[in-house]
Amino acid sequence: MRKIGILGMSLLLAVGLAQKAGWPKELVIAEIPVEAAADYTARYQPFLDYLKSRLGIPVRLFLGTDYTAVMLAQAQGQVHVAFYGPSSYVDAIEKAKAPIEAFVKEDSLRSGIVYHSLMISKKGSGIRTLQEARGKDFAFVDPESTSGYKVPMAYFCLEAKIKPREYFRRVFFAGTHENVILGVARGTIPVGVTWDTGVEIARQKGQIRGLEEYEVLWRSDPIPSSPWAYRKDLPQDLKEALRRAYLEFKDTPEGKAWLEKRGLKGFAPAADKDYDPFRKVNNALKRPECQL
Repeated sequence: MRKIGILGMSLLLAVGLAQKAGWPKELVIAEIPVEAAADYTARYQPFLDYLKSRLGIPVRLFLGTDYTAVMLAQAQGQVHVAFYGPSSYVDAIEKAKAPIEAFVKEDSLRSGIVYHSLMISKKGSGIRTLQEARGKDFAFVDPESTSGYKVPMAYFCLEAKIKPREYFRRVFFAGTHENVILGVARGTIPVGVTWDTGVEIARQKGQIRGLEEYEVLWRSDPIPSSPWAYRKDLPQDLKEALRRAYLEFKDTPEGKAWLEKRGLKGFAPAADKDYDPFRKVNNALKRPECQL
């Protein structure tokens, strides 16, 4: 019986090793900057621990200084899995040449598998419309941000017929959605653009009371929710394990709590074709008349 037990254990070990052939010794995940860098490590720890328990390998968070840093890190293989906005996902493929593919997307408590770009000012500031924002300082998030630059820029160019640097007194990039949300709330940024999920994240963190603190000058049409993408060259069994882990995170107590703090009810399956509309947005923003 002892020999059979040892043989059985050896076979199980061999099967386990075969299943993990080609897996990295450590999985590295990243997120485009949404909050202050200091907040990420503590906030992500429950998710990192969950992935480690599901995958059986260490999982580390990569903190990129900006959107481009995350795109390049995944293109160069330093990051295996990354969270993007729809347009930055497309740019990671088209500009950074990252061999990646979307596998899940966010499913929010507020609006499901879509979200919105918002143009906001502080309630009581006297800026309640785009016309009243003329001549004021204006903040985008990052040139690669979907809701914090590309969608509102497409609106300015194609619908409002506005050149931001001519219409506003000063136009600048705040770096993160949190910087815009808190800057507007504190009165240091007169007008800015962000995403509605980011407002909910700030509310959950106790930084603001909620959207009632702001005037919404403009709200975009629904935007397909933001994807998580893995490198295509990861082993197929690892990709399948990642997809299952993300989709099933909501079914765990720690997952439900973590997701709610992010304004989410879970993740939904995603595919590359979901983001074809943003290939058109990117093309539109290449026009000379659609520059800042």
